[in-house]
Amino acid sequence: MRRRDFLAGAMTGVVGSAAGKIAWDRFAPRELAGRTLPADARMSFSQQGEDIVLYHALRDVLRLERATYMDVGAAHPVKASNTYLLYWSGDRGVLVEPNPMFVDLLRKARPRDTVLQAGIGVTDQAEADYYEIRDNPWLNTFSAETAARLRTEQGDQIVERVVKMPLVNINRAIAEHLGAAPDLLSTDVEGLDAAIIRALDLDRFRPGVICCEGVPMFAGARHSEIATYLLSQGYVLRGGSMVNSVFVDGRRLNE
Repeated sequence: MRRRDFLAGAMTGVVGSAAGKIAWDRFAPRELAGRTLPADARMSFSQQGEDIVLYHALRDVLRLERATYMDVGAAHPVKASNTYLLYWSGDRGVLVEPNPMFVDLLRKARPRDTVLQAGIGVTDQAEADYYEIRDNPWLNTFSAETAARLRTEQGDQIVERVVKMPLVNINRAIAEHLGAAPDLLSTDVEGLDAAIIRALDLDRFRPGVICCEGVPMFAGARHSEIATYLLSQGYVLRGGSMVNSVFVDGRRLNE
């Protein structure tokens, strides 16, 4: 996912016009810089408006006044964030991010959140190779397959260096830092989303909403791996974008 291609929408009425104007002035797309935010606009901080879908899934569908989240691969605290709209609206959660540069920004910009400087593992492995992508930290990854694909597409120099980074199992991270399932699990981990979601113990920690990188269906009406798995586990596809899919726990839709 190329999260540097950040798109801003808007959000007055959720966080207030004054705060909305500050965010608009700071993060508006270059072609809209200097323009006034329209009164009826809604501000979005995510790539393609996913955060607005998530806000309504939690507030309107699950009827939560306050929500918790775990954002795996959080990256920038605001830009292209699936959870900053929720944070700005009073929610809180855990931000998982191995990149020290982003970790510093997250801790400064989102003091109510818990920032975990690590990668999410699918086993009890304590560390793994972390591939730093030249000139684009948004694409840093623990996935050797993703790094190999980038090398094939853009040359060996695209991987600037490989370092060891700590890992924490997703179920242990939830248990230690939230104590219960997050209302929202958002993953953006460049090739490992499916593995992380499959490692989640849904009997113990069943998020109400899951937002993950990847489309739900390919050409020919074939479901993606993530969609096939989550649908088999009782989740329902309720929204998304060109790059992310949003699933809601079907059990809670009937409550």
